[in-house]
Amino acid sequence: MKLRGIIYAGQAHFTCRYIERDGTMWFHDGITTGRNCLEEVKLQSLPDKLILHRCGEKRVTAVIYARDDF
Repeated sequence: MKLRGIIYAGQAHFTCRYIERDGTMWFHDGITTGRNCLEEVKLQSLPDKLILHRCGEKRVTAVIYARDDF
């Protein structure tokens, strides 16, 4: 199973990151990005500590894994 999404919460607000099969990460925050997602760096280029603990001031509340064999 591969990491495909992370949901962060804090200050009564949620943000998320979506991770594509090639490792490209996309960030979404409805307040700042509206209906758009912002492309971030590849998942492989960031240490786990930066991804799986916080996004700005928000803490991880859920992680989403998916099988890659479809």
